[in-house]
Amino acid sequence: MKLISDIINELVDSDKSISSPLLKTKVLASRLNNQTLLSWVNKELSGYNSKDELLEYRIVGCLLMGTYLNGNTQFTNQTLPTYGLDENFEKTMKEMKFFQSVSGLESLLENKKTARLDYPFPAEVLGILQDNIEKKGNPYFQLISAKKTVSVGIVNEILSVVRNKLLDFMLQLDKEFGNLTEIEDLRMKREEISTIMNHTIINASGDGNIVNTGDNSEIKAKINITKGNKEELKKQLKKNGISSSDSQDLIEIIDLEKPNSTSKTFGKKVNEWTQKMIGKALDGTWSIGVGAAGNLLTEAIKMYYGL
Repeated sequence: MKLISDIINELVDSDKSISSPLLKTKVLASRLNNQTLLSWVNKELSGYNSKDELLEYRIVGCLLMGTYLNGNTQFTNQTLPTYGLDENFEKTMKEMKFFQSVSGLESLLENKKTARLDYPFPAEVLGILQDNIEKKGNPYFQLISAKKTVSVGIVNEILSVVRNKLLDFMLQLDKEFGNLTEIEDLRMKREEISTIMNHTIINASGDGNIVNTGDNSEIKAKINITKGNKEELKKQLKKNGISSSDSQDLIEIIDLEKPNSTSKTFGKKVNEWTQKMIGKALDGTWSIGVGAAGNLLTEAIKMYYGL
C-alpha cells in the first residue's frame, strides 16, 4: 500500500521531523478504524495528559542535585542522597516524565541553550528533602535549592524510540500485507494488525527501550554474584559495559564501609560511585538505559553484600 510505503520512506530519513509520518499514520489508523493505534498516534502528536498514559520510553531516570549549606560552607550542584525517603516519593525524585508532543520535544532540541534539562523543586519539596537529611544526623544542613536534572540528549533518545517503534510497525505491516492494495482488505486483518502493534509499539523490548526504567525482578534474574566475591562482581560489571577502571574504583572502596542491613542502603563512597555511573549513563558515556543502570548497579552491589 502506497500510504505505508510513504510513511516508511519518511521515517528512514532521520533529518526529517517525526510529525509528518505520525500524521500519515493517523490517517491510516482512522481508515483502518484501529482505535489503539489512533490513540497512541494522537498522544504522540498532541502530548500525554497523565502519567498513567505514559509508555516506558517517556519515563527516564534522572539525577537529584542541590545547592546547600553545611555549616558555613556552601556546596553548589551536588548530588543529594535519597535513602530514607518514602519509597514512592524516592521513586518520584529519581524519575523525569516527558508529557510533551513530539513537536514539543523536537523544539527542546532545536532551542537548547544547555546540555541539561532541569526541573526545580518547590519549597515544600525542599523541606521534605532537608528534613530527611537532618534525620540522618546532620543538624547543620540547610538546603537552598534542589532540582531533577537529565542530559538533553535523552530527548533525542525518546524521539529515536518513537521513530524506531513506528518504523518497526510499518515494516512489519509491509512484510505481512504489502500485497494488499485496498483499505477494506487491510480492515479484515484488524486482529493481526493489533498483534503487530502490541509487539512493536506497546510491549516492545530490546534496543528500542533504551530509556526503560528497568524491572527489578528481571535484572535480579540476570545477576549471580556470591556474597563477597569481587571477581564475580567485576565480571558482572564488565558484562554490562562498565570500564575496568570504573570497576576497579568500586572494588577499592566497597569493603571500606558497611551497608545498612536494615534499610538495605549503601555507604557514602559506594553511593557516590553509583551516582557517578548513572551520570555516565545520562550523558551517553556508558551506553545503557538510565533506569536499567540504576537497578543493575543496586542489585549487583546488594548481592555482593548479601543483602
